[in-house]
Amino acid sequence: MQKNYLYIALAIVLTGMISVSAHALIIQYFQAPNLKIDPFLNQAVGYLIRFGMIIAPMFIYLYSKEYWANIKPFKRIILFTILISALVESLRGFIMQIVCGTPWTYQILVDLPHYLSFLSISFIVCIFVQSASETKHFKLLKYVALTILGIALMSVVKIINHALLVPLLAHMPQPLSGPQVPYGANILIPAYITYLEPTIASFIVFYLIKDKLSTYSTMTNGFIMGAIIITIHGGIFSILQIACSTGNIFYRIFYYGQFLWEYLALGLLTAYSFDLLQNRRIFLTRRRK
Repeated sequence: MQKNYLYIALAIVLTGMISVSAHALIIQYFQAPNLKIDPFLNQAVGYLIRFGMIIAPMFIYLYSKEYWANIKPFKRIILFTILISALVESLRGFIMQIVCGTPWTYQILVDLPHYLSFLSISFIVCIFVQSASETKHFKLLKYVALTILGIALMSVVKIINHALLVPLLAHMPQPLSGPQVPYGANILIPAYITYLEPTIASFIVFYLIKDKLSTYSTMTNGFIMGAIIITIHGGIFSILQIACSTGNIFYRIFYYGQFLWEYLALGLLTAYSFDLLQNRRIFLTRRRK
């Protein structure tokens, strides 16, 4: 059993290292194309990003609701919040900002709306989506209404943030100027270590939903997992960057698509890791009731 856990840990570490390298090596050794985003487009894409931040958790929950249904509502909301927050690298982002010179007190206030947003999403998903999934009529309409409610709640959190927290930040110790590329080992080593957070979260999510994906190929499952990660991360912003930058289109896709390559790699490597481990009978499967 101890050897099995060692193989699982090795799969997680290798998956994380390869995935984050897709982003780290590009930003480290390549120059960013000139970028100018229209404020209106930026705002419009912001709403699409919030839409994705709700759709992806709904998908995760609905494809694993048998698991969550056995957990009491309060505990379910907290656990689901932790899971989706880990998938979007919340703790990693907090640590890396501090590593790059941001005072931890300042960063806590900056991240607070982010955590409140995911707590709100988890509340909607764990309580209302669970209820909507058990009805027979107007199910899709209810999902749409809950998505709109989630977007509205995130907008309210953003308004409160600007009204209360932004003025407060002006009185806090301010961040230092960030490190310049190419980054040194003091940045790269924490960046790789902290990427264990979304990698572990990706493995947990795939573990929860894999039974519903059992009829698909490993590659298809990998793309589904990658799509979940891209959607919850607001990967559509990369497409906006590609469209609003100048220069060779292939280079723009290569450079500004770096996060897309990272998330796709994480999704694909997660699915193939499960396939490899299960074929070797290393990964424990969930018991069906």
